[in-house]
Amino acid sequence: MVLVFSVVTLRPPAPAPTIATVAVWPDRQLLPDGSTVELNAGARIAVDFTASKRGVRLLAGEAMFAVRKDAARPFVVTAGGVEVRAVGTAFSIRHAEGQVGVLVTEGRVAVERAAAPGTDHSAPGSRPPPIAFVNAGAKLDLPVDLPAGAALEITPITPHEVAAALAWRGKRVEFSATPVAEAVEVFNRQNRLQLAVMDKALAQHQLSGIFWADDPEGFVRLLETGMGATAERTGNTITLRLK
Repeated sequence: MVLVFSVVTLRPPAPAPTIATVAVWPDRQLLPDGSTVELNAGARIAVDFTASKRGVRLLAGEAMFAVRKDAARPFVVTAGGVEVRAVGTAFSIRHAEGQVGVLVTEGRVAVERAAAPGTDHSAPGSRPPPIAFVNAGAKLDLPVDLPAGAALEITPITPHEVAAALAWRGKRVEFSATPVAEAVEVFNRQNRLQLAVMDKALAQHQLSGIFWADDPEGFVRLLETGMGATAERTGNTITLRLK
């Protein structure tokens, strides 16, 4: 596995204090019912669970849900005037640039128009019929201001296309003005292959960039090419020094 996208700056420690930050993506959260959500970078949600419904609002970005089955409490995600309703399934929702995209990897979801504030759909038969059903292995893209009666196109997708669309779920780390020693600690927590920095000057160098968290060897190659570090592997340990 290689570096996916990076803008990397390598420099010696600045004389003035800097704020080092580390961010891990995607952000995986456990919801109150045991369902899980993975948030792509920049995604934001608001959770509203009640005795009758499990509600989540996707305020921005993209999220992947793995829903715990509970027939008595449907799981409803609202995004851009659209509701995606499920009982036990797995699906992703993307809300950006005036569109909502739904991709289902397991089970089936119903896509509905979001109810207007104050609308009561609790009575039997009071809920309008869904505007579409999306099964596993298919996706639906629609504008947030979808006009009534507009034609919808549910598109089958191959496993390869699913993997490409959800590639963001691979765990990544972002470093900003982060000392190499601290970055190494992050990689060591994620991997069996361990990195050891034996050079104080190298340990204190700062770097910024985005990396696959499960690719310590790719990170080592960057240190070799970008900083002139040398790497020596013995078993499951790579020892790093400056030349």
